Amino acid sequence: MSLNAVPIGILMFAGVAAFTYWRMGFKKTPILMIFWFVPALGVAFNFVYLKRQLAKLKAMPSQAQPPTVHSNFNLVAENQPSTRQVLPDSPRDQTLLRTPAPRQIRVSKSGRFVIWISVFGLLAFFIPFAANLYRQWTLYHSFSNIKGLGWGIAVECIVALAAFGIWRGQVRECDLLEHGEVVLGRVVSQWTDNKRNSSVQYEFTDFLGSSHRGSAFDRTNQLFSGMPLVVFYDRDNPKRQIAYCSTLHEVILPSTVVPASEELLTKR
Repeated sequence: MSLNAVPIGILMFAGVAAFTYWRMGFKKTPILMIFWFVPALGVAFNFVYLKRQLAKLKAMPSQAQPPTVHSNFNLVAENQPSTRQVLPDSPRDQTLLRTPAPRQIRVSKSGRFVIWISVFGLLAFFIPFAANLYRQWTLYHSFSNIKGLGWGIAVECIVALAAFGIWRGQVRECDLLEHGEVVLGRVVSQWTDNKRNSSVQYEFTDFLGSSHRGSAFDRTNQLFSGMPLVVFYDRDNPKRQIAYCSTLHEVILPSTVVPASEELLTKR
């Protein structure tokens, strides 16, 4: 999923470099463009390297057999290694499964951090450009003195489209958490990158008994092969799905619902 965003980042990088070349005077001193091209080439080479590593990873045989689906809420993985036990469903997952739609949601702590960083980055990108346009209009009542205005507008449009795509993804996430069907799936495989960020591939069964697979970024860093995880999906289009471990929002669980296991622990 992260690799799919790299070409967009390279395009934005090239747009900003072109803007600085024609608008900020780098054209007179081309040697300064090395500060843009060296990181851009590094990102491009890293993209090719990661694509090759991903192809090798997909070609490797899976260490765990795909789980056999017995019901939406009980998945048993066959032929699991004896050293790794398939964990039972957690009380929180069972509570999520019993929470009817429409559900109340809120932004999680990690989600608030990501949103604030994104907003700050967008403001830092748009405000200087808008301030420069306003200053030019105030002084000359014309934009004819701004060199590279077309490139600047093009870069701003690309950034705006990227921000719109992120916003649409969050709207889809909120809709699935509030109104989507919820089911308990099972992690098929798990892997981490060089920065110890965890990703998982999972499988679940919809209400018609059809099996579906998907992959997601594990923000909890606590999932491994064979563990259960909650998946929200569209009843009319199960391919429109999202794993709960990757969301920036969280469902507000009813305070009156107390799982039996938690109640037993409280009594003890």
